[in-house]
Amino acid sequence: MTNGDQLELPPGFRFHPTDDELVSHYLIRKCASLPISAPIIREIDLYKFDPWQLPDLAKYGEKEWYFFSPRDRKYPNGSRPNRAAGMGYWKATGADKPIGKPKTLGIKKALVFYAGKAPKGIKTNWIMHEYRLANVDRSAGKKNNNLRLDDWVLCRIYNKKGHIEKNYPRDNNFEEFPEIEDKKPDIVHHQTFSNDHLYMATSDSTPKLHTDSSSSEHVLSPEITCEREVQSEPKWNYNNNNNN
Repeated sequence: MTNGDQLELPPGFRFHPTDDELVSHYLIRKCASLPISAPIIREIDLYKFDPWQLPDLAKYGEKEWYFFSPRDRKYPNGSRPNRAAGMGYWKATGADKPIGKPKTLGIKKALVFYAGKAPKGIKTNWIMHEYRLANVDRSAGKKNNNLRLDDWVLCRIYNKKGHIEKNYPRDNNFEEFPEIEDKKPDIVHHQTFSNDHLYMATSDSTPKLHTDSSSSEHVLSPEITCEREVQSEPKWNYNNNNNN
């Protein structure tokens, strides 16, 4: 229930109307634009929401929530409703049930919410009972350029498990790819090489490693030094030569 819509209900009040009461005292009066004694049912576009969002939008409800909703038709002049809603769609289940005796006043349809894209959605525990008027003159709304009488429906929403359950769908077109492992750089283990495997190139002063397994030359880090003693050129003492 949203802020500002708090209903002042008497203690012990419970709203558990029968199918006949929903059609006779609420749906018929709503479609006829007549006042309703207890404005306890909110009017929303139900198909713009996921079912688990609806309890917070209702004026009243404990485990069942009621709404008046316009029917979003798949085709402007057709009778087939558009059942897409939120992140999924509602799918009819079972046969329609006539409401009212001896004259049928309304029709009750049961629907189940599927999360994801049709026709491969995931079935959830969210149920909707949709009530619409029976034997409605569909041309009346066209003449007045208003909603047709059967464009209004009354919906009862509940979860079979008795609590608010969220079902976030996976994108049916989404493909899972294996995660790419981050390759760690190979650790180079420094080895001690004998001096016989080291030589100095004439054009480069960087020590190079020559291996028998490959004809390629591997450049060593400049930090690797040769321990072979290199004799320096003899130094001449010019002072002694001049004295002689």
